[in-house]
Amino acid sequence: MQATGKKAILVGGGPVHYGLLRTALAAGYDLLFAVDGGGKPLADLGYQPQFLLGDFDSLPLSYQNELAAKGVQVLRYQQEKDWTDLELALNQIAAQQCHTMLVFGALGGRLDHTLVNISLMYRMEQSGTELVLIGDEQAVTLMTGQGRIRIFPFPGGHFSLLPYPFNAQGVSIWGAKYPLERATLELGSTRGIHNEFLTGPVEVELEAGSLLIIVEGLRHCPEGRTLFQRLPR
Repeated sequence: MQATGKKAILVGGGPVHYGLLRTALAAGYDLLFAVDGGGKPLADLGYQPQFLLGDFDSLPLSYQNELAAKGVQVLRYQQEKDWTDLELALNQIAAQQCHTMLVFGALGGRLDHTLVNISLMYRMEQSGTELVLIGDEQAVTLMTGQGRIRIFPFPGGHFSLLPYPFNAQGVSIWGAKYPLERATLELGSTRGIHNEFLTGPVEVELEAGSLLIIVEGLRHCPEGRTLFQRLPR
């Protein structure tokens, strides 16, 4: 994904693709943020986040103590609250002028959490913040309004385009098995499900509306790969 402004990496408590997390960490960041159980993979990989946030129902006490002893700023919340730990963390990061966020551990696991995390992408996109959610098997990003994105292939991977939360208009696909030219994808239609890579990157363009780009098969994705790149229109 092309950086616009400051870049943040956030690690939550869901399933994590360790290879892609190591790749993102090695590429550099302006802010590293752990959400509850997400403190464990960062500590295990030898990284120290600037912030650790949560109600700490999923991070062992030994990790909490270790990170706090190293000077990590701990933001502690009650378990009974009106917002998820991830939403609270995204608000904290957005306040620090981070306009690109890679969010690990926010897909898979509980369906309700996965769905609300996807909905948070729309709110953040409307405020000018680009999110990529990366699980251990899927990665998701969102385009709204006019946009163009490049998807990088890997063996065993495939991708889908889903209108969300509105219809997607003027959708074009180049470089994939099933191309498309200025089509409308309607909310509730399955037309954009399961497209396949050929030999090179795929480009997707959107003229209006909003569109989820979902890459599947990350268990086959080797370390060192980039998944998405935002392109100028």
